[in-house]
Amino acid sequence: MTFLVLNRRRILDRLPKWFPDAAEQLVVVTAPGPVPAAGEQLREKFRHLEIARDYESAATEDRIEELCRRHRVTAILHTAEIDILRAARIGAKLGLPGQSVASATAYRDKDVMKQHAADAGLQVAAMRRVESVADLDEFAARHGFPVVLKRIDGAAAAGMGVAAGPAQLRDLTASWNGGHPPRPMLAESWIDGDLYHVDGVMHDGRVLFDWPSRYLYTNWRSRAESLSLLTGMLSAGDPLTPRLRDAARRVVAALPQSAVPLPFHAEFFHTPADEVVLCEIACRAGGALIVDAFEHGFGINLYEAGLKGQAGRFGEISWRAAPDRYGNGWFMRRRGRLLAIPESCPLPAACHYRPLAVPGAGYAEPSSIGDVVGEIVFRLDGPDVAAELAAVDRWWESGVRWESSDALV
Repeated sequence: MTFLVLNRRRILDRLPKWFPDAAEQLVVVTAPGPVPAAGEQLREKFRHLEIARDYESAATEDRIEELCRRHRVTAILHTAEIDILRAARIGAKLGLPGQSVASATAYRDKDVMKQHAADAGLQVAAMRRVESVADLDEFAARHGFPVVLKRIDGAAAAGMGVAAGPAQLRDLTASWNGGHPPRPMLAESWIDGDLYHVDGVMHDGRVLFDWPSRYLYTNWRSRAESLSLLTGMLSAGDPLTPRLRDAARRVVAALPQSAVPLPFHAEFFHTPADEVVLCEIACRAGGALIVDAFEHGFGINLYEAGLKGQAGRFGEISWRAAPDRYGNGWFMRRRGRLLAIPESCPLPAACHYRPLAVPGAGYAEPSSIGDVVGEIVFRLDGPDVAAELAAVDRWWESGVRWESSDALV
């Protein structure tokens, strides 16, 4: 067996532990970011290691296919959003096992995704695929404001905008050449409510493992207002726990099935009217150190579970039935100069904290929720998850200081 691993995660040093025959079995194509300083020493750990400087390009996709043919690869393994569709395309072309193009498309194309969910009776926002300003104007006229505009295949709130009225709608489309967006877009009605997520592993339209968590702020607010992206696992006794788990199962059952076990990250709004509304779902592990929190809480690494699932080795994966509860998060950068950042975290619940910036550096506003200056994982003890997340947020805000000025950036 020979596997080609597409990598954008900091897991290169763990791959030989998860795949003891990595030197014979693993061909790795990786983005530069996850490669450690001594990355060249890793080459002997794998059958082949290639660092793709233009990782997201069409040329890299061609190179992936070439490597599959050269090494007679038996399956393509991935962990990141960008690789879902191209792994399915290349796999289908070469007759390799794995997720089908139809399934991959449903988990990447938000319009296709939510049409499947709506057809199965799940609640979703009113939406429309947008190919022109006229499409967007028609949607706003029919459904009113606010209007959410996002990339059809977007992730991490990148390229997302919200218009409260016609003037803001014009601002969102001002750069569209000839009144057409540079890439496919989706318009949605605004949903009021708190944001939750369910993470786990799915296979053949069934959920094998899952648990729900709550965000302190929505991803949109975290990116737009440079607020902390904090999230924490719900207790088993929380009234929303069974409802969210059931909603995740219904979504997974509604979308075209994956023929191999894959992690999933599903997001839902809980509205003031006590409705659970699908935001979106992805067939990969969640970000913001959700993987770390789940490894602490359940003893399962979602990256390892996905890679082994795609390699036909999911039988090696196990997890605890009930979690030790953990929270996790990223701390957003802000526009301006960073004056001070906590060097350590004194909170007794913290089990991991790492600053990712140094005082004196200047920054632009976040372009996605991945633009961060710190990260954290912490234990949760009480039934009020929101209160515990807010306490972590207060600690961060009391220790970080910014000098906000457009002239600094």
